[in-house]
Amino acid sequence: MPRYRLFWPLLAVLGGITPLGAVDAEPVPNNELTLELVERVGRLEAEVRHLRGQLEIQRYRIEQIQQQRALPAPVPPSSPAAEGQPEMVQPPASSVQTPHSPALSVQPAATDSVTTQPAEPASARTEQADFDAALGELREGRYDEAATRFQRFLAAYPNGALVGDAQYWLGESHYFSQNYSAAKQAFIDLGLHYPQSARLPDALLKLGYIYGQQGDSERAREVFEKLLQVYPGTQAASLAERRLQMLP
Repeated sequence: MPRYRLFWPLLAVLGGITPLGAVDAEPVPNNELTLELVERVGRLEAEVRHLRGQLEIQRYRIEQIQQQRALPAPVPPSSPAAEGQPEMVQPPASSVQTPHSPALSVQPAATDSVTTQPAEPASARTEQADFDAALGELREGRYDEAATRFQRFLAAYPNGALVGDAQYWLGESHYFSQNYSAAKQAFIDLGLHYPQSARLPDALLKLGYIYGQQGDSERAREVFEKLLQVYPGTQAASLAERRLQMLP
């Protein structure tokens, strides 16, 4: 879309890729109760990130299944519908008897009812298998391994059918491991290099989350508002609207 094509380069130029300064944390009192609470909060945050990752992956799988079901069923080449001709009814077998000739039996020509579907290219099967393996690492919570696999996938299949999705999940892998600088770069690269990707609304949402977590409320607000403007009515837009209300 022309109306947002310049948004991604602008994010990169204005420092979207370069990591922002870390926000200084308030000193934690050195006592056992406070330390225990901090540890519990850390574990809960890790569990929440893991559950969010599971939900993201399940939603992606559901979208894939829905897209596959929406495809028309293949029509066998030997069927009348495939040839655009009405179905011809074969005549029954008949016998002709003459005084000077033996009986002649006329049988309809046998047709092979088994049709062979074209085999899926081996390269496509390998690409899907490698993608599923990387997604499996993410599903199991092995975020660093998932990021490595997605990086290898992007290098191996630069023109593949799943390259946009792989770029998005690379960003998610970094996001769930709290490597926010790498996640930010991966999401921005998705918008720069794959502007037609269906994952762009989710990438913008995660960019807004990252800016908010890094204390840049102004940049987070800008990203959320752009998401609402370009992708209204999406689930990502609904989540962005809620997060906007929470910004200072």
